[in-house]
Amino acid sequence: MGRDQLDLGAIITPPPCGGLGTARYRITALHIPTAVDVSQGRRVGHNVDGTGTTCGVEDFPGGVDNALIDLSSELTTFTPPDGGFDFQAAIDAALNCPADAEPTTCTRLELFVSVHSGTACAVVAFEDGEGATLAGPAVGSLDGSGGLRLQAEGLALSIPAHTQAGVVSIDLAVSNLVMTATVGASELSDLVLGGFIERSAFETLMMELLPALGDGVTYPDIAPLLEDLYDVELGGMCSGLSLGFTGAATLVASP
Repeated sequence: MGRDQLDLGAIITPPPCGGLGTARYRITALHIPTAVDVSQGRRVGHNVDGTGTTCGVEDFPGGVDNALIDLSSELTTFTPPDGGFDFQAAIDAALNCPADAEPTTCTRLELFVSVHSGTACAVVAFEDGEGATLAGPAVGSLDGSGGLRLQAEGLALSIPAHTQAGVVSIDLAVSNLVMTATVGASELSDLVLGGFIERSAFETLMMELLPALGDGVTYPDIAPLLEDLYDVELGGMCSGLSLGFTGAATLVASP
């Protein structure tokens, strides 16, 4: 991870692409990779800053940046009497929440990916359940085996989490989104998302999550942990935190 600021404005939208049909998928699984995934050689994210180790935080093999691996593990150490905050469990509960569930039980996360395929390319957009655009449309490459890769300016991802303090929205303003997947007739498989969240937005998020970490947990309690996680340089400062998810999505009917 280098010393120059990431130039998000340099992400240029390629010429229009399409003509081979559109498929819409609902994301059914988002997995925060773990140390076990790393040790077993699984994909755990992307090189979101285009360089190697910086800020004193080691990249994973292949130059992959994903500070979320350590963050999600550390959050479980703040354990109130009735259980700590489990980020992965919150994601699973939201994605698997039935559409007709009682609001007090769970809140359903609807996250859709539309893929408009063309010759050696595809236009991709992320939407929520109300049809609001969360990322894109962005043009990516698409090979003959369905291998999709794209880079977009960002992704607005909000995950509802039921905690001891009530329902909390985990708002991840992801910058420099990198996505890879295999486009199939019935699913998006091998889905890997990567990007980073800027320091100010991340610190605001953590302040909002404090009630979920248990009684008596204050920002000074977690500040030292956060300082060791910023691994993306912006404007010559270590002020971005990388993240990555793996997952899958299932074909659904277009609205």
